[in-house]
Amino acid sequence: MSYGGYEIDAGENHGVSNRQLALILGISIVGIFIVFAIFIFPIQNLFPESVTDQVTIISKSDGECVVNSQDHPRGISNCNYDIGDKLQITYKYGTAPIETHKKIN
Repeated sequence: MSYGGYEIDAGENHGVSNRQLALILGISIVGIFIVFAIFIFPIQNLFPESVTDQVTIISKSDGECVVNSQDHPRGISNCNYDIGDKLQITYKYGTAPIETHKKIN
């Protein structure tokens, strides 16, 4: 059979096979995932580091104290400290909860 000056034989396998296409697609998806993991969502952001900070109680209401940490204000529930007390707190950067807190002089 002839088409536009080219001979086409229906029995021959032309182009890329389905298996090769699936392999190319799989490698492309894995490659895109790796690029996103490295450059857009760095792996270390999945496990934030612990930060120890010295803070002062800025307000207290109904047993909950508020301190102003490096990234944002944080609350301590069942707080037995007074306004103006200095504390050492430990938390994971970018998260809300305080892991540990203790009064310092």
